[in-house]
Amino acid sequence: MKRRDLSIRARLTLIFVLVIALVLVATGAVIVVFYRHSTTAEASSRITQAMARIQVGDARDIVPGARPLKLKSQDNVVIQVTNLADNAVWAASGEIYKYPVISHEVASVNAPNGYLVHQLAWVKDSPLQGQLALGQAQTIATGRGLGLVVGFIDGQSIAQANHLLLVVLSLAISVLLLIVAFVVWFAVGLTLRPMEAIRRRVATIAANDLSERVPETGGDDEVSRMARTLNAMLDRLQTSTRVQQEFVSNASHELRSPLTTLLATVDRASNHLDDTDWAEFTETIRREGRRIDSLVDDLFFLARSDERREVMRREEVDLDDILHEEARRVRLMTTLRISTSGVQPVRVWGDPAMLSRLVRNVVDNALRFANEEVSFSTRYVGPMAEICVHDDGTGVDVADSERMFQRFVRTDAARSRTAGGTGLGLPIVAEIAQRHGGEACFIKVTTGSTMRIRLRRY
Repeated sequence: MKRRDLSIRARLTLIFVLVIALVLVATGAVIVVFYRHSTTAEASSRITQAMARIQVGDARDIVPGARPLKLKSQDNVVIQVTNLADNAVWAASGEIYKYPVISHEVASVNAPNGYLVHQLAWVKDSPLQGQLALGQAQTIATGRGLGLVVGFIDGQSIAQANHLLLVVLSLAISVLLLIVAFVVWFAVGLTLRPMEAIRRRVATIAANDLSERVPETGGDDEVSRMARTLNAMLDRLQTSTRVQQEFVSNASHELRSPLTTLLATVDRASNHLDDTDWAEFTETIRREGRRIDSLVDDLFFLARSDERREVMRREEVDLDDILHEEARRVRLMTTLRISTSGVQPVRVWGDPAMLSRLVRNVVDNALRFANEEVSFSTRYVGPMAEICVHDDGTGVDVADSERMFQRFVRTDAARSRTAGGTGLGLPIVAEIAQRHGGEACFIKVTTGSTMRIRLRRY
């Protein structure tokens, strides 16, 4: 089974069990090493003590011409006393009394007491095979002269103890790992249960019913934060869906009006060819065609901007030059006074085409409401560059002016076919200003209305 086929619960349980297994195995290994060292040191001490007792007590009873002396065993230690040539037994413990010389000793400066003890080959084929361990030897002075006393641990006590410890540790580790696996599996399942409930709830939320929300448990843990994040995402998704539906509905409505006019004009002209005023026909076609072209262009800009596909250029732009150019344009198409006395040299880093479009949309909006005059002004305000466009019209309600920057929202005074726009000009202004690190809004003035746009200079 591949790792990605395992559930999070299974993966976490497996990881925890592996980590705990490594810890337990390492701990067990330390215990085994420490125990072996401890038991070996204790056994070596017992052998040393037994050989010391022979030196002090029984050594004088070993005399020439007598039978080998039978020694008493203590603490599972057996002793054999031989001559230096290792070919005659002078004394031995009862357990090994009937056996000949058991081992051969080799002098070594690195060995305990200066001798290495090697069991003879015949021991492997005798009942003593595997019974003797930790051999130690040293010289001993006896009634028969200088000899060797050799001590062994009798029986499999050390090996059995080590084996028993390994068995106990293996069983204990296995049981502990099973307990850990069960506890972790249960704990992770308990922890993930709210998340699974959230997943099931999200799965039930249909695309056409985004009003449902994920239950929030309260608190500030990971599950609660995830629930709040999902609900915030659902809020944004619901708002986006609603805005998209409204956008499509409004766009359809705005396109239907000029298309209806175009079709009606063409039908009327085709049915009355001789009575058609072709100059008026041409003007109507041109006007409605431009209206559709402007609307499609605005829709295309907003769609690309929403997807962040509208690429922004970054270069120095003189806003005062754009305003003076816009003033020259509108003076040719209107009888209104266009004042640029408040325009000062102002430069920002931004996209020239977007900024030109922003200024044109703001000016076109002001022209629709102005009675006699439209005035421009620019200045620096800290790290921002400010553009203000004022008209002497009826003014706007500043407290409710934020809705005018929403798409397809128009004031009642602007709903006539000749004066009204598409309701997309100011949303485009707000979008461009935002992408240049600024904002667009109406500010309170005594007469008329003033739109203020602030853009970040750098």
